[in-house]
Amino acid sequence: MRHDLGPPHADFFLALALTIIWCSGAEAKSITIDDSGTTALGPAVSMRWKTATPSRSGGANLMVGSLTVRVRMNVTPWLRHSGRIYLSLPAQQPGPIGLSWITQGRLQSGQVQSGSRVLVYSGPISTPFMEDTLTFQFTLDGTLMHRAVPVSYHFEMDED
Repeated sequence: MRHDLGPPHADFFLALALTIIWCSGAEAKSITIDDSGTTALGPAVSMRWKTATPSRSGGANLMVGSLTVRVRMNVTPWLRHSGRIYLSLPAQQPGPIGLSWITQGRLQSGQVQSGSRVLVYSGPISTPFMEDTLTFQFTLDGTLMHRAVPVSYHFEMDED
């Protein structure tokens, strides 16, 4: 008995195409990194006006403040793998916050706006802890500042 396979079925190719699209469109899973070893090297951020006299016309009423932080991230779960680490600044009160920083070690200097994240490291994870010293500069609209507010940020690892 002879069995001819004949022309391939269209449903097979449709299923194959959908599988390829689904796999290539899959986004990486972000995991918050344990940075409980991170410490501030000074007291709370003291905000000051960016210019000596704030604008009365509703223009740039920016306040700035800086803080140096010794970052210590536990990256043990990703040891001997490559990874992408992001600094994430969630949207928070009192309103839009700008954050820029310079580094002294393995992490990249950069800037981010609240509600976003930015890549600070991409490469091999060769030690259980990743450490660096960052000098943060916070910027926000001074008309929104009525009292001291905490600012939260965290580091995330993308897993494929």
